[in-house]
Amino acid sequence: MADLNALSLYHKEHCPFCHKVRAVMAELKLDIPLVDMNANAQEWQRLQTEGGKGMVPCLRIDQGGETHWMYESDDIIEYLRDNFA
Repeated sequence: MADLNALSLYHKEHCPFCHKVRAVMAELKLDIPLVDMNANAQEWQRLQTEGGKGMVPCLRIDQGGETHWMYESDDIIEYLRDNFA
């Protein structure tokens, strides 16, 4: 099972795909830290350089000493449901 403390969601407040992921987080009562890309230029740069894409939503997963960047709202939702439902 995944560790909830190893996750953070890179998002934008008014992005419909981000809203979809946040709705599932609320449904599952998951308190995953949110990183607002509109308010944080440094994290936006990190998303692009380390994650490889400048798009949201993106679930950052720190696991086993490695960082994985998961894009696509449906993939993120599937991951959350599989690991925390």
